[in-house]
Amino acid sequence: MDATDLRRADAEAVRRYRGVSSAHTYDASWYHNATFVFPLLAVVIAAIVWLVTGSGEAGGAAIFFLVVTVVMLPVVFVTWQRQTTAVIVHEDGVTALHLGSEQLTVAWSDLRGVRRVETMGNVRWYLDGADEQHIVIEGEIADRDALLAAAQQRLDERDV
Repeated sequence: MDATDLRRADAEAVRRYRGVSSAHTYDASWYHNATFVFPLLAVVIAAIVWLVTGSGEAGGAAIFFLVVTVVMLPVVFVTWQRQTTAVIVHEDGVTALHLGSEQLTVAWSDLRGVRRVETMGNVRWYLDGADEQHIVIEGEIADRDALLAAAQQRLDERDV
């Protein structure tokens, strides 16, 4: 992954790390969150039905889903602030970034394992570090397999 494929803030942050071997972007944004998209989609559908049929129930549903959408916006923004937007593999370890701000670095010497966890069909990987710290690797991270292979290779080299 070329750093030019990253968001601008993440690409600028890459320069702070020595010996960067790869940078992996997470392409989703806050508005891709299902708790925002599904009620918004329901607003649009119910509003169209309301306009076409004049149904009071459809109008009520449109208003209800609009309220749900508005109420969910703060939740979506708070969870987005914790979402990793890029993962950097560098000489000293693996670093998770959110729009250029470092969330967590797991040093190679602190890396304890690479775990795959499936929850209700959603697969995530965890790069476990010391003191129960971990970096979550979402399925949507670009070139995820190369990132996980690099972490596993470091573990294997250290265990030899």
